Amino acid sequence: MCRKITALILSVLIAVSALGISAAAADTQQTEKDFIITDPYAAVDWDSWGAYKTQLHSHTTASDGYQTIHEFVQAHYDFDYDIVALTDHGTLNRGWNVKPQTIPLVRLVKYERTKMAEIIPLTDEEYSAFINGTAASETRTHQNGMLDVPLGIELNMATPFADCHLTGYFSEYGQGLAGVFGDYETPSRGVKKAGGISMLSHVGEYVYIGMKSAEHVGQPVDDYYANKFARIFLDNQGSSVGMGINSSRDENTRCDRILYDQILQKTIPNGVVPWSFTFSDSHSDRSVNYAYTMMLMPELSMDNFRKSMENGEFFSVSHYSNGVELNGMREMPNFDEAKIDEVEGYNLNNTPMVTRVTVDQENDTISVEGINFDEITWVSNCNVIKRQSNIENGKATLDLHASDLLDEPSLYVRFYITGVNGICYSQPFVLNVEGETFEPVEVPETRDLPYYLRQTVTVLDWTIFKFNPIVWAFKFFALGYNVFDHFFDAY
Repeated sequence: MCRKITALILSVLIAVSALGISAAAADTQQTEKDFIITDPYAAVDWDSWGAYKTQLHSHTTASDGYQTIHEFVQAHYDFDYDIVALTDHGTLNRGWNVKPQTIPLVRLVKYERTKMAEIIPLTDEEYSAFINGTAASETRTHQNGMLDVPLGIELNMATPFADCHLTGYFSEYGQGLAGVFGDYETPSRGVKKAGGISMLSHVGEYVYIGMKSAEHVGQPVDDYYANKFARIFLDNQGSSVGMGINSSRDENTRCDRILYDQILQKTIPNGVVPWSFTFSDSHSDRSVNYAYTMMLMPELSMDNFRKSMENGEFFSVSHYSNGVELNGMREMPNFDEAKIDEVEGYNLNNTPMVTRVTVDQENDTISVEGINFDEITWVSNCNVIKRQSNIENGKATLDLHASDLLDEPSLYVRFYITGVNGICYSQPFVLNVEGETFEPVEVPETRDLPYYLRQTVTVLDWTIFKFNPIVWAFKFFALGYNVFDHFFDAY
């Protein structure tokens, strides 16, 4: 009898336990988030679109570079570029076959590079050859010519104390304007008003003025900067399209990726997603291929390029990375810098690149296919949430509900893939949750020293400088700025 009673009790306990487990599982299914993933590459036709190598930030002897316009164009042509934006300091590019209005003072300061030599643009015949793809080259493999991005310029050309630069495209704004320390706001507004687009450059040079950025790698940036730059994207939506996160050899931008993540946490809840860019900021032939973007387009055209830049339909590539994420894991653990330093092998064909992204909305997964990478890292809100190593088949998938995530994804995820000769960054995938909406984040307007400097300069300009012929002469002959053409400009 005792045995029967004991068996009955055990049966009841097992049944209750099973019901408890079933209820817990049901409760888990009910509370598990259902993500709505916004794919920045949703419009890309991976089977028919091309990936076009693009340089968005570069220089010649027309401002402070070592290369003449012809050397500059030839070097990019030889490195298989498809799209090139010439962004000399304070100097609008009106075409590689048009002599630019130079900034004599800038060229004089960089005399060891420019030698103040006469600026000779390409002839119309040379220009046509590069544009059509018929120019001679011993290394070029692309059959097409190159696009010459119109009206490229590096703004804030002469800010004291630190470089506070951004680049503009497709607008007449900025020729000869010196800029004010820390004032990114005025040129961003100016480019927008003129109908162009702009991108913040290597902001780490401003953020870490007087400090070594290497000592701050992996640490969140002061919230003041996150607010300052987030405000620019919010106030200039559709024109201020993003920021550089890896420039040149990455010495000055190694902390900008953390800052970018901080900015995303402020802009995404307010409906704005700035994109992440990489560029060489080249001044010599040696630096032409340090970093670039791969624009995804149905065909090579200027309209498609601008759309790609505005919509985030591109990947950002660099051959250098000096940063780590918050948990101390290296971005490029297998990077072989020695191979990069071999000029003969510098036009690399084994750079990591994404060839397809597939978003499964039903199962909340993001799958990536690519070439020349053996590791993929997923980032959300300044944290690495997953790292997948030893990838052999060029395929990797992130399950947003996986049990092995290091941290719960929130707001967005982005990834980067790495191989022995480079790193390739994606744009962020925004993560909405079914049945929930983002609560807007307050991003205060920045009232800092640059703001008051800007107001002071504006008042002085209108009350004293604007009507002073000596100042007119200085602006025209030293800064290449025509007061009569820009009498009502901000500065």
